[in-house]
Amino acid sequence: MSVLVGALTLTLVAASPAAADPTDPLAEFHGQEVVWTPCEEPILAGLECAEVEAPLDYARPDGARVTIAISRRRATDPERRRGILLTNPGGPGGTGRVLPVTPDPDRGIGFGLGGERIAEVYDVIGMDPRGSGASSPRLDCGVDDIGLSSPPRPDDGDFSGITRAAITAERACDRADGDVRPFMTTANTARDMDVIRAALGEDGLNYLGYSYGTYLGAVYGSLFPDRLDRSVLDSAVRPEGFWRGVFTQMAPAYTRNVERYTPWVAQHDDVYGLGSTSAEVLAAFEETSRSLERAPRTDVPGYPDGYAFTNDDFDFLVGQVARFQGQWDVTTGLLAHFAHDIPFPPTAAPTTQEPDYQVSNPSLTIAVICEAEWPGRLSRYYADMREVREAHPFGVGAAWHAPTPCSFTSDDPVEPLVELERDGYPVGLVVAGEFDTQTPHASGVAMSERLGHRLVTVTDEGGHAFYGMPGMSCVTDAVDAYLVDGAAPEDVTCAGLPRPAAAADQPLAAAEITALLSEAREAARGGLPIPTPLR
Repeated sequence: MSVLVGALTLTLVAASPAAADPTDPLAEFHGQEVVWTPCEEPILAGLECAEVEAPLDYARPDGARVTIAISRRRATDPERRRGILLTNPGGPGGTGRVLPVTPDPDRGIGFGLGGERIAEVYDVIGMDPRGSGASSPRLDCGVDDIGLSSPPRPDDGDFSGITRAAITAERACDRADGDVRPFMTTANTARDMDVIRAALGEDGLNYLGYSYGTYLGAVYGSLFPDRLDRSVLDSAVRPEGFWRGVFTQMAPAYTRNVERYTPWVAQHDDVYGLGSTSAEVLAAFEETSRSLERAPRTDVPGYPDGYAFTNDDFDFLVGQVARFQGQWDVTTGLLAHFAHDIPFPPTAAPTTQEPDYQVSNPSLTIAVICEAEWPGRLSRYYADMREVREAHPFGVGAAWHAPTPCSFTSDDPVEPLVELERDGYPVGLVVAGEFDTQTPHASGVAMSERLGHRLVTVTDEGGHAFYGMPGMSCVTDAVDAYLVDGAAPEDVTCAGLPRPAAAADQPLAAAEITALLSEAREAARGGLPIPTPLR
């Protein structure tokens, strides 16, 4: 996850005259002119950017408006152009104008669409969904995570603090964005997509969505089946149980990864010294967690100076390490530093600077997941947390079983959730990783069955989001055959990244440790990784 083209000159695109139908209540929005200019942010260099207006409340199109920021990479083979490919990175809350950018390690850009064949035949469109990024109004509750404060395995004594944190986040969001947040829904974002389509003068659109973006794409197809052509849903969420049931699947998914990881560690006991059986490796992890509870470490690179790295951090880290089998030889050495109390090599403090592009907006995440009803009884949350902290202690653990801001919202959903169906648009593709923790494989199976789509399964793989990613050529080829060549979608099985053939025999470099732990720290903000294709 191609060299970027240079700055693009100003381009004006007028909407189709058909959009001016006086019987269309959205005629003004469908017929608006879209003005493209070179994107200003350095990370978006080579793309064109524009803004599209849409109603805040589609039931009242004459009322307040929102502005949707979009980006475009034009088809490089205009003679083969087959329309627009609208994209979404996931979240909910992920900003998507960066997706048409080609990943470029030399510029420090590690995300974007790495599948280059689609760039030949599609105008690839990225968007910052309403409430995020450069779109307006941009939600801002003043919180830097999604309001979850539960560690993987909280004690009963933690419950009141976890609950208070969720209430505080909900009150902050209600004060800051209470007048607009009820309209930051998946259905309204799908309607925004159709306004974008019409304003660009297109009769239909093609779609590629990751993670939460798979739900958004399924909602769009359910609302506008006559407008959706080819669609790919990569790392699909389950088609029901929104939103708590979708997220609570993560805890057992992490456990499944730990169960496939510990036998590999045991095979290399001569290198890591963590045990020669799975049970011994688990016991070593448990003892390390207890030790860090008694005496947190303050010398961990990738964290602020003096940060107390506790058992909660370690429990989450074990789950994260277990997911990514391609790095086990390196990351197991990292866990061994904690298990054997090995001093970390001295490292320079990580430099931090304000990014010029907001990757995700936790305030919008809160708003979107509150589009569905959440349980109101605290006793249910507490009972679930007690059960999960014992059964699934590594990774996110009980974080999503805890109360969230949505547990305390006073707003009723503005409309029922859209019933997902495929009635009138072509068969598409769903991609699912066998050990994906954020959107477990069973979710992809359920989504493909609900919509009658074909399924691409990535075996022995705990990653999340696969199309265009390094090492995933099998997935990329299958998707390109469908999206670009027009081949009928088929069920496909692809291998995940290979497990290391041998354990590392060299100590971890300081830079490696800093990078790995910085990644884990960012993923753990709020107690869990926000589902996006970034990895």
